Amino acid sequence: MLPSGLQVVTEEMSSSRAFCVGFFARVGSRQESSRLHGASHFLEHVLFKGTPRRTAEEISYAVESVGGELNAYTAKEHTCFHARVMADDAELVVDVLSDMITDSLLLGRDIDAERDVIMDEIAMHHDDPGEVAGDLVTSAIFGDHGLGRPVIGSARSITALRRNQVDAYWRRHYRAGEIVVAAAGSVDHDRLVEQLGSFAAFGDQARSPRRVPRPSAPTVARGGPRVVSAVRDSAQVSAILAAGCPGMFDDRRYALGLLSLVLGGGMSSRLFLEVRERRGLAYSIEAGESVYSDAGLFSIDWQCAPERLTEILGVVRRVTGELAETGLAERELAQAKTQLRGQTILGYEGPNSRMSRLGGSAVSGEDRPLEEHLARYDAVTAEQVQEMAQQLFAAGPVLGVVGPKVARRPLESILDRW
Repeated sequence: MLPSGLQVVTEEMSSSRAFCVGFFARVGSRQESSRLHGASHFLEHVLFKGTPRRTAEEISYAVESVGGELNAYTAKEHTCFHARVMADDAELVVDVLSDMITDSLLLGRDIDAERDVIMDEIAMHHDDPGEVAGDLVTSAIFGDHGLGRPVIGSARSITALRRNQVDAYWRRHYRAGEIVVAAAGSVDHDRLVEQLGSFAAFGDQARSPRRVPRPSAPTVARGGPRVVSAVRDSAQVSAILAAGCPGMFDDRRYALGLLSLVLGGGMSSRLFLEVRERRGLAYSIEAGESVYSDAGLFSIDWQCAPERLTEILGVVRRVTGELAETGLAERELAQAKTQLRGQTILGYEGPNSRMSRLGGSAVSGEDRPLEEHLARYDAVTAEQVQEMAQQLFAAGPVLGVVGPKVARRPLESILDRW
């Protein structure tokens, strides 16, 4: 860690010729007030618009001209600016990213231009039935809490944001002590630290040390079976069945991860075999969880013809109920553990994924090594998975439906009997 509070984490991969780096800021949509809804994502966009040293075109050209890639994303609890280049161009890309993050111009005309781009992005988001269904169930479960609002913002909030608000948001959250720099691949850790220390905002004379974070309101997942829907002119309905679940620091997440695999973690999962292979009701059906610092969201999603929606929901209820009532055999649990271990290790083979895990772990504070996580999955018992199946939908799931209008009463009747 630099004297300024900037944290630097790296992983050397001797066989790699790539340098992958990410600048992770400890701010995302969760930290926004309703008045600043979408500010994190807005800022992610406008930091690409130019600095005193580089125009927007020069920022992208500097990286792409050497065959590299430059991008960013905003999540619920952090924002990341990341790049991948050949190792020989490591200093170049660190200079570009540091320049963007510490010395952006944030000109009014650029903010107005990017506002229009984000409004188009919001329209695209609204045109995607799966995204809309996700927003509906997330809002129903987390309400007006930061986790319940879309990362992208709303047309109303983005229209209302002004340059001074975006600038103040940047200065408040993009301090050295609020940023983690993660790199993997062909990395010289000492040289990276030395280069980062040469930036005034990251060096000994930083703008300020890390702020003491203001405690966030605890997340409360709302229970109660219900249907939330939006009508769209489409041939299929997009459906998401969801419930609140444990967060990243809750050890029950390991049983939940295995339950997700057993239910809908691939073509050998219980739901895929029953819905797709045996009945031909939908092309695919998947289960998974999104975990945050103090809460999570478990979901089962599928797309189908409107007339098949009620039947599929009934099948999902039966399959999840069987797991809750009778559990799973040791053989099935062992298979799920092997599948999870393989998927996890293969998922972190490349330097880009290693960088993402390093930065994400450091910025969230969940920095246990990968092998420890795998060991905790290995220690899960069949009884713990069954207990999680019993708890997951105990308060009643939320069903989000987007597409042609469907009869709600049969769906509500199934949910009420869950």
